Amino acid sequence: MNASEPDQTTSEDDETTSVAERLKNLFKKNKEIIIGGTALVVATGVLISRSKGHGLTENTEGFGSFSDPVVEGQKRQSPSRHVVTSHQRRTKNGVVTVRPYERGGSTVA
Repeated sequence: MNASEPDQTTSEDDETTSVAERLKNLFKKNKEIIIGGTALVVATGVLISRSKGHGLTENTEGFGSFSDPVVEGQKRQSPSRHVVTSHQRRTKNGVVTVRPYERGGSTVA
């Protein structure tokens, strides 16, 4: 063993201490970067949660119930009869093929 090489026989306690010391030194050297990165992550999380509607405090008193665009007293007209073409719908059980069908033109008065 050369005198210039450090002794490779260390106990586990010394190794744990050296890892802890390395982490302390790393934090001391990069303190501003670590704090800034943490603040950036927190700010991004807040913005994302607000954009999804969490934490929004909008005043919704004036909205009440949405009125039907049809004037009261008038009956809603049924859509004209038409055929819906076949298509595929994705469900939790897989893709389902929907056969063509007719809709609209209700005969109920």
